[in-house]
Amino acid sequence: MVTEFFSSNSLSALISHHIALIQRFEENSDEEFALLFLHLENFDNVEIKKSIQIVFRDTDIIFNHNENFIILLPKTDWNGAYELLNGLQEFLDQELQDSIATYPDDGKDTKTLIESFKRVVKKCYDINLEL
Repeated sequence: MVTEFFSSNSLSALISHHIALIQRFEENSDEEFALLFLHLENFDNVEIKKSIQIVFRDTDIIFNHNENFIILLPKTDWNGAYELLNGLQEFLDQELQDSIATYPDDGKDTKTLIESFKRVVKKCYDINLEL
């Protein structure tokens, strides 16, 4: 269970750190991780925070972004992130939106991955992420 929420100001630094760990310790592997955007307009964030803390693993990192969340899912490919996001959106009675970017498919460095993620969120929700 996740116990802490980070500011989205930390996202870039934590992605860079995660990529550096993969390159250092998993250099010959196909290590992946996913970023997903959970849109929570018109929801009580206190109750949602309590609910989603139960869903995510201790290794997942949740970032507050205004009234929404960005989640970094280590060792999770696009399919795994999609299943999780689909379940969350279904639970919240939301239309399914594929707001996911993955390393290394959508970017092999922090800047490229974040730019890909921003494009996905803009396309799905018309939100300009300032990261």
